Amino acid sequence: MRTQFNLELDKIRDSIRQLGALANIATARAVNALINHDYAQAREVKREDRSTDQLRYDIENACLTVIATQQPVARDLRELVAATLVAVELERCGDYAKGIAKSARRITRANAQVSSYNLPEMDTLARNMLERCVNAFVTIDVATAQAVIADDNRIDQLYNELVAGVTTDMTASATHIEGGTWLLHAGHCLERLADRATNIAERVLFIDSGDLVGDMNVHRIGEARKI
Repeated sequence: MRTQFNLELDKIRDSIRQLGALANIATARAVNALINHDYAQAREVKREDRSTDQLRYDIENACLTVIATQQPVARDLRELVAATLVAVELERCGDYAKGIAKSARRITRANAQVSSYNLPEMDTLARNMLERCVNAFVTIDVATAQAVIADDNRIDQLYNELVAGVTTDMTASATHIEGGTWLLHAGHCLERLADRATNIAERVLFIDSGDLVGDMNVHRIGEARKI
């Protein structure tokens, strides 16, 4: 019975890895499309989002099946419950990639000449957080999860810098307004993606300790929960 349970759990972990990789690749392609005004690539990101949605539902169904048939307890049960929530978080990361792709299409279609500002740096950090939180989840690596949570402050700082730079240019010239507006939308998507990565990292702490509220109080003191 335990051997079968471990096999099913490994399949779920592999699917989580796959879903995280899909979201990461989609984000990279969307940001690349925005920076290089690649309308065709931006459209591909939108079309390929369906596979991300389907994998999310497959993971949820697999978790529910294992819970119903194997009746896990304690840490095993926490991991399965967390996996259903992580699947949702990763699917939403795919949606944020789609949002960036939308910005890319709008900027390209308008032929808006807008600087990328620090968007590449935000992209690198957000996707790094996403990759690390997924690895932390499938291996229950508490130290890596805590490091991801700590990085959330840096992505927030970068987003605030982006808003300040874009707003200044939009105020100085009306020609920057349309492109700047969509660039801010893309930056917001990256900031929210990092929030989702942080949520996943918090689930790792929950699996390890069994105390989600306690983890949040330690690592997010004074902050509202980002859903």
